[in-house]
Amino acid sequence: MKSFSHVSAAAIGIILGSALLFSCEKENLQPLTEQEEIQIAESSSSLESATLEEIQNIEQTLIENPEGGRIARGCATVTRNVENKTITIDFGSGCVGPFGRERKGTIVVHYGGAFNDHLANRVITFQNYFVNNKSVSGKIELRDFNLVNGHVTYTRKHEDLKVTFPAGHSVTSNGTTTITWLQGEGDGDVTNDVYSITGAYTGITSRGIRITRTITEALVVNIKCLSEGGFSIVAGKIEVKVTNRKREQVRTIEYGDGACDHTITVTVNGVVHDITIS
Repeated sequence: MKSFSHVSAAAIGIILGSALLFSCEKENLQPLTEQEEIQIAESSSSLESATLEEIQNIEQTLIENPEGGRIARGCATVTRNVENKTITIDFGSGCVGPFGRERKGTIVVHYGGAFNDHLANRVITFQNYFVNNKSVSGKIELRDFNLVNGHVTYTRKHEDLKVTFPAGHSVTSNGTTTITWLQGEGDGDVTNDVYSITGAYTGITSRGIRITRTITEALVVNIKCLSEGGFSIVAGKIEVKVTNRKREQVRTIEYGDGACDHTITVTVNGVVHDITIS
């Protein structure tokens, strides 16, 4: 996850800025406010972060609880319902859990096949769930597991996946990506997992601003970077379109060469900008 919260207003403007609003009566274009730029950047990052982190949390739960039943994992209580094929991960009223995030509420996973089969389909939903005071709701589906060229692949679908921030603004995401498990599959250690991601998501903010994120070069996700407090996306390229009413603005973001660093490269109208995000 790349957080833009500490990036300057100018850098934020380069990444997702310059999206323009039409006047209802005139075709005069008005720039988004600085606060709107920050919200768009934060929302986009938090959606991908929420997806990656919660999936890894669930995978570790499956590994640590192969026999099912009820266990205490860290600060969460994990319960399996054999008849209904569900796993419930309950963080209660709040505690610091995986990846150093404060969580509260419940994750419910409906699974197909055997409980400890890491290739089984899963449908993930959230009940009064918060991560660092951000509310997460909606659904994540993991399906279509296959073996392609020696690597496990599957699809990851966002269905009205929504992140609502403490200030009240939100973003909702829909779309499907394909995940290829490049390293670490089935070895019982999620921290050494490396994935590639292709596909696209569309989203809309609570202000009615539409966001399309299309992966033009496969993203590479290194969970070790995430577990060490860094950014998990270490390579790849996305095209970000921010649309309001009739016009759209396009930015290209490159995530690097595989290193666990804090640098991204943004191209705007042919001009390349290297940005370090703290």
